[in-house]
Amino acid sequence: MKKVILSGFFALCAFGMFAQADTKNLPATAKDFIQQNFSSNTVEGVEENSKWQIWADDKYEVKLSNGIELDFDENGNIIEIDSQKDAIPMSALPSAIATYLKENYPDSQVIGWEKEKKSQEVELLDGTELEFDGQGNFRKID
Repeated sequence: MKKVILSGFFALCAFGMFAQADTKNLPATAKDFIQQNFSSNTVEGVEENSKWQIWADDKYEVKLSNGIELDFDENGNIIEIDSQKDAIPMSALPSAIATYLKENYPDSQVIGWEKEKKSQEVELLDGTELEFDGQGNFRKID
């Protein structure tokens, strides 16, 4: 009897680990962004940061099946994309930045993008970090 109960418990745990994460609390803007840019991946985890964590800029942290992590603000606007192995699709980046990268770094892969209040940063696979202003105009190489 113990084996049956333990087997059932482990089966439920395994099912819970591999089931798609619940995205019902994500704003529609965030869901649309994920669908448009990462439709071939499943959402593995969604963490909603508490309103009491005033030091955190991100409200929602989403982890995808390919290891890419997405951070959204309270309105569902993307504020950070981070990957350590897969390239971030150019469609997920602001259009001005994507255009700059296609013209100046056509063979490079983007593994990180972050939007701050007045600037944006892009990290390339080779370690190069590029800084842009809030509108996506190139500023400098960090």
